Amino acid sequence: MRGLAIIVTVYLVLTAGMAAADENLEATARKALIAFTEAVIAGPEAVAPMLAPEYQIMRANGVGYDREGYIATVGGVSAKRDFAHEDLVVTRADDIMVVRYFLRIDETIDGAEVESRAPRLTVFRKIGDTWKAVAHSNFAATAPPQ
Repeated sequence: MRGLAIIVTVYLVLTAGMAAADENLEATARKALIAFTEAVIAGPEAVAPMLAPEYQIMRANGVGYDREGYIATVGGVSAKRDFAHEDLVVTRADDIMVVRYFLRIDETIDGAEVESRAPRLTVFRKIGDTWKAVAHSNFAATAPPQ
């Protein structure tokens, strides 16, 4: 009976530690996503330092850019600062963090309205003390300009 109590205690301690680690990982991901989203809204000068050298983006319409191409076109993104990252699923291995989520935002890209809640996938790499975006997939459908 005592052995069972020890096993249960160890299990509870380990699962509590994993839950705390998961919450901390989600908080880290949320902080990185907010910084990335706000930088995109702010424009090229703000987003450039957020992007790793190998950065790539792919949008639902098939348009993709490397780091320099994206920086040059991010001015075509217009969004309200009222946004939310929802239903986060976060994984991490060493200095790589992958975040799958839904972004709720009022946004246009190159004059086309973007679906207000759509799935996204963002990969971050920790460089020094900063999480930088390595890759981003925006699955939001766009409507043709009016």
